[in-house]
Amino acid sequence: MVRLVRVVVSRYGKVPDEELLSILNIMEECYSRLMPHEVSLVDLYIFESYSLAESFILRERVSLGVLTTLFLEESFFAMHDAWRGVPRITLFLDKLEVLPELVRVGGIRHEVGHTVLHGSLEYYLLALPASLLQAIDEFNIPLEYARSMLYLVSIAVKDYEVTRLLYTHGYIDDQAEYVKFLLKDNENEILSWRISMGNSLLEALHALSLLKVVGCAAPLIADKSFGGEIRAELTRYLSHLPEGLSRAIMNIAEKNFMKLEGDTIQNINEVMENCIVILSELFGTTRV
Repeated sequence: MVRLVRVVVSRYGKVPDEELLSILNIMEECYSRLMPHEVSLVDLYIFESYSLAESFILRERVSLGVLTTLFLEESFFAMHDAWRGVPRITLFLDKLEVLPELVRVGGIRHEVGHTVLHGSLEYYLLALPASLLQAIDEFNIPLEYARSMLYLVSIAVKDYEVTRLLYTHGYIDDQAEYVKFLLKDNENEILSWRISMGNSLLEALHALSLLKVVGCAAPLIADKSFGGEIRAELTRYLSHLPEGLSRAIMNIAEKNFMKLEGDTIQNINEVMENCIVILSELFGTTRV
């Protein structure tokens, strides 16, 4: 079969041929449905296990000078990047194999969506927007924290754009199940918040880290069939936060994300500006 997109596969550990073929078929069908797009080449790294991948990914990021390692977590079963100039999808087979089928398929399609929308280096090398520069001065935020905040907002926006893309191309049931899976267990988030409490900088990083899942869920909230369920799960997911903070994040989900259009960099800047209310809530300052 002639594939629309050339997928260069790198296998690490034991990756059965039938598993690889299943993944490639899911990717090919998705690339076909998402046409037109400019993706012609994708690197696919498949690791037998997350533990086998962890040291490799850390070494890779060090060699490339990538400072953002906030989301190298054991709960993840897939990643994407374009740090070498070519869109890359990284999968952890041991984590994929235990997922419900729709979640597994939805997750792979999610990574395909990223390669279509965010497959070049410009989406990873981001300048600090004016709103964040002002917040640095206003809230006395160290530069390294500000860069992490921008990173967290950027991945949230990109996840929102991917769900929106897939949903509008008819990937509905799998994306709903994928989002429900992301919202299902927030024990780690509760623990993270407890550890962060009392330190405004850590609280801010925690709050902004939640936007990744919020961004994935936001395009589905208005769906007539399951939107109410998604909204209820999202409200529960944020329930460990103080009321004012959870309300500010829900406002971003229900209003700010929905106004975003097609320019990813502009979208990141707009959501970053919207997130200043979160920083105001945490640093005890209200902008006039």
